Parts: sequence; structure tokens; C-alpha cells
Amino acid sequence: QLAQEARVVRDRCAALEADHAEQYHRLIQETLKLPNDTHPTTPEGDENQATIVKMVGKPRTVLVTPSNEAPNPIPYRDHLTLCQELDLVDFQAAATVTGSSFYYLKREAALLELALVQYAMQKAVARGFIPVLAPDLVRQDIMHGCGFRPRNDEANQTYFVSAVPPSQPGRDTNAISTSDSPSGSSSSAPANAPPPLCLTATAEIPLAGLFTHKRVELRSLPQKLVAFGHCFRAEAGARGAETRGLYRVHQFSKVELFMVSDPQHSDRALEEIRELQEDIIGSLGICYRVLDMPTFELGASAYKKYDIEAWMPGRQAWGEISSASNCTDYQSRRLNIRFHPTPDAKAPNFAHTLNGTACAVPRLIIAILETFQTPSGEVIIPEPLRPWMMGISKISPIRPSP
Repeated sequence: QLAQEARVVRDRCAALEADHAEQYHRLIQETLKLPNDTHPTTPEGDENQATIVKMVGKPRTVLVTPSNEAPNPIPYRDHLTLCQELDLVDFQAAATVTGSSFYYLKREAALLELALVQYAMQKAVARGFIPVLAPDLVRQDIMHGCGFRPRNDEANQTYFVSAVPPSQPGRDTNAISTSDSPSGSSSSAPANAPPPLCLTATAEIPLAGLFTHKRVELRSLPQKLVAFGHCFRAEAGARGAETRGLYRVHQFSKVELFMVSDPQHSDRALEEIRELQEDIIGSLGICYRVLDMPTFELGASAYKKYDIEAWMPGRQAWGEISSASNCTDYQSRRLNIRFHPTPDAKAPNFAHTLNGTACAVPRLIIAILETFQTPSGEVIIPEPLRPWMMGISKISPIRPSP
């Protein structure tokens, strides 16, 4: 009888342990959804509560003002009109090859992307950032550790890629899922296949992953990295006038800044990132403003965030071209990034991580095309970019052959 009771107790203990493990796992998963704290000076509310920190330049509304010679004002053309007239972008071919919200850059626009990337990289390296080329594919736990998790069941921002042998009968060779749960793409994969990988939304994710489970020496902080990468966003947004063309797309190129700092100096590190961003944008001659973003616009990981918006005269609107965030220890706790505060410290502390956009290529191309257009239909290339433009100083309409 005692043996029978012992077996009952043992089975009960095993069931309780299994239930405890399941509840603990669920608790951790719910905890990971919690956002970071916010900076005491961060405005509260939605995007309308953003505070303008700084403005450089004056927004222009007409390309040529009325005069005796030209009594009617000449308005700015938007980037879509310019791209069509100058044969710079092909959306229709990309829609046939890949789908909507993709594009081909051609002619001077292709060179302009390469020039912007080189210019941003050069500026960052000159300020002590280490250049990195990172993977465009990451594991889902790394992405989640950086705070990129769906806010609701309808969020659909991430592309998942799995290796599905195309030779297997009945298998769809398009092994890409846009679900935030990779189950849709993994269901057709072999049982022993590795879990699907995520196409990164920003190089911030693999750069943060570079420090996963690392102990960083205090004397090496801050560590500053700059990476060129491709960004993939499964949900490109509503196709309205404000987001058409190059403004919101599924894939684009970006130069990303990333820093690992000790907690005492992370506020200053954020300002350092912002200063570099302003240097890159301002030196191109683009009118811009800096916003201190309110709580609703921070995202899960950000403690404090700046957005930089360019005036896009063809759209007659401000458009976000850059952002910078201090994530404090939000990412480092999830990715286990630590440092020793003193040489004799018994336990390491969590480091702070920061990120910022040095160059979001399509948005900057929009700002350049619309800002530097001329009444004759040409676009002047900003002086700092010309060393990478193969001798081209302006983009002119293609003249038909006689």
C-alpha cells in the first residue's frame, strides 16, 4: 500500500512539475512582450505630441515663385513624376517579377544608392564606427530579443524563410511566409529541417545578435558598429498618396549605426548617434527637423527615440528618413549582453544598446530628387555624393534619338 501511495505522489509531483514548467514558460513569454521604460522627458501620447527639437532649413512650397517673366508659380514635381520622366525606377517590372511594393532602381538612381551608402559609411567610419557586413537572415529568438514582436495577432511584418527542397512532389517552391508565426512555412518542411529564419527588418538585429551571450570589457566601451544591409518589411502599409512610390516598400537598403555602452554614458551615446545623423543629412543640403518622439511611437525596446524628418517638397510634407533610439538594457537582458563595471566586480551588469539609421536609401532618394529638381526637369546631385557618381553631376531627361 505504501508503494502504491508513493507512486501516486510521484505521478502527482511529475504532473505538478510539468504544469509549473508550462506556466513558467508562458509567464516568460508574456514578460517578453512588456515594453521598456520611458525617459522622464519623453512626451506622452501619440505622434501629434512629438516635440520639435531642431529645424534646419526652410520648407519650400513652390519651385519658382511668380515674377514678371513667369507670372504663374511652378510647383515641385513629386518623386514618382521625376522617376518617370528621368527613367530612374521601374515599379511595373518589379511587380511582375516579385510583387507590389518592390522596385528596380536604374541609371543614375542605382548609382545614387551606391553613393549614399558609401557616403554614410565614410562618415561613420571617420567617427570611429567599425564597418560590418552582417547576415540578412536571423533566428526568430534573436529578432524577438531585440524587441521585434507582433503587437497583435494581425501584425504581419516579418518574412520567414525555410529550406524546402523543390524536388519534393506537391511542395510549393516558394518557401517564404509572411506570418509572424513561422508555422505556415515550416509545415511543409521535412521533420528534421531547421527552424525557419527571419529576413531582417533592419541591420540592428544581426548587430545586436553579434553580442549575444558576450561579456564586454568596460575599457572597450562604447563599442560602435556601422553596417550596410537590406531591410525586409512584409507589410508595406496602405497604398495611399502618402506612401506610394519609394516611400514605403517591402525591401530597401539601409546603413545602420549600433552602439554598446555602459549605462552611465548611454544618454550621451544617443546624442552622438544623432549628431552623426544630422551631419550626414545636413551636409547633403536637405531641409530637416529633429523630433523627440512620444510614448506611443517608441516601440517595445526604445527608452528614448529621436526621429529625423526631411521636407519633401514634391509631396509637400515631412517624411521620416532616420531615427535613433536608446534601448537601455532591454535588448541586453534578452540577449545576455553584459560588462564588468569594475575589474574586481563579482557579477557583470547588463550593458545598454543603442541604434540609429545613418542612411535609409529610398527615403533619401525621394528627398534628393524632390529638393534638387530644376525648372528644366533636371536633378542636381549634391556635391558630397559626386565622387561616387562616375562623373555625373546632374540627372537629365533622356532625349529621344533624332
